[in-house]
Amino acid sequence: MTNVTHTRKPKSVQLAVISVWIVACLAALGSAAEAFVTIFGRTPLAFGGADPRVQLVMLPQINQAELREGAVGYLVDIPLWLRVLCATPALLYIVMALVAAFLIARVLREISAGRPFTARVRKNLLALSFLLIGAGLLYGTLDATANRAVFEVASNFGTEGFPLGADYAVISTDAPRWPYFMITSGVVGLALSSAFKAGGRLQEETDGLV
Repeated sequence: MTNVTHTRKPKSVQLAVISVWIVACLAALGSAAEAFVTIFGRTPLAFGGADPRVQLVMLPQINQAELREGAVGYLVDIPLWLRVLCATPALLYIVMALVAAFLIARVLREISAGRPFTARVRKNLLALSFLLIGAGLLYGTLDATANRAVFEVASNFGTEGFPLGADYAVISTDAPRWPYFMITSGVVGLALSSAFKAGGRLQEETDGLV
């Protein structure tokens, strides 16, 4: 009769995996809410018959938008293509957060099983590192592109009527958002993957001596 032993994951690792997914889902949810407001120009929740439309300043790339006295304008009044472009960084962040959580969870499961230096761990670490670096660079590029587009559309004021849908006295755009921490984390991940690779070689040499 063969006895099968099931190795249970340490509770600390289970808690870590759950925590990673909770943080990733909250981050994705926050970005999803930002993308919804940006694309549709309205808040997803409006109570008591309140107007769900939001002001132009809710656009992530704008830090100041003041209407002239008597003018009325909302985020939904600007062109749809511009709203979609401004939402692309948030949409990218949703994908990045969920994929990163998946890769981190796989690494943690391998480590909890006593296999910290396997090729699977190194591949997942490399994938996570390239994901963070690539997504970080793309996020910054998309935000800078959207920022520039908003600036150019706003600059057409007076030549094409009200390009942002209303008569604004003051419009100022924010600086492009570059996720430096995300990119740096990816670089650190590359260093860790190299360390894990060296650890794997050392383990193989040690196993060969036994």
